[in-house]
Parts: sequence; C-alpha cells; structure tokens
Amino acid sequence: MRNAGGGMSKRFHGSKSLIGLILLVLLVIAGVYLFTGAMMSGRFGGGMMMGGRFSGGAYNGSGPEGYRLFNTSGCIRCHTINGRGGTIGPDLSRVGSKRSFSWIVTQIAAPSTHFKRGSTATINGKTYPVIMPNYERMPKSEVITISRYLESLK
Repeated sequence: MRNAGGGMSKRFHGSKSLIGLILLVLLVIAGVYLFTGAMMSGRFGGGMMMGGRFSGGAYNGSGPEGYRLFNTSGCIRCHTINGRGGTIGPDLSRVGSKRSFSWIVTQIAAPSTHFKRGSTATINGKTYPVIMPNYERMPKSEVITISRYLESLK
C-alpha cells in the first residue's frame, strides 16, 4: 500500500510540474499577445488601429505591413504621423510629397549620408538633433516596405 501511495505521489507531483509549466507558457503567450495588441492600439507608440481595422489614413502604399514595421521598428517613438507618435524627430505625415523613395531608403539605412550624426537639422522651421540610428542591419525587404509606406504619405 505504501509503494502504491508513494508511486501515486510521485506521478501527481510530476503532473503538478507539467501543469505549472503549461500555465507559465500560456501566461507568456498571453503577455505577448496583450503587449502586441497594446502597441497596435496606440497605447505604445501611437498606432491607429480601431475596431480591428486601420482607420484615418493610417497606412497607404505598402499597406498594413509598412505601418506595422514603422511601429515595431521603433520609428513611431521619435516621429509623428497624423498627430500620433514622438516629437524628437520630424513629423513624417507628408514626407512622401517632399522626399523620393530612394532618399527615404537611404535615410533609413544610412542617415548620416544626409545629416551628420550629432549635429542639428532644421526642417520646416523646427530644429532637431540628428540622432537617428542607422538600420543598415535591417533586412532590405523591411527597409523597402517602410520606405514605400512613408513615400505614400502625401
């Protein structure tokens, strides 16, 4: 009887560990899901998702993928689009009417080509510190997708 009880106890203990592990994995998945949803809803970084759909001209050109990459790559922390985002860098709401696709690609991949890092740049009468990181290690396809999105903002 003692062996049977001991065996049951070990099996039950092993089941508790497995259940704990499963609960931990589910908790991590839920956290990632909630964090991603918060980013896209505008709680982090100024997303423009409402009711499951993008609204208010939030994206053009490359569609939702360009808009998503702009947000998840951290661009929205410094740049404003349509009144949402950071103010450290220039407002990009109409950048496509002022800059070419190739200029935008270069600005993302190698911004020091246009502006010397550590200096200042005056754009539309406002002066900004030139602190944009280069994204030379970002996959070329992502740079192109973000650039198409930005070029479409007119």
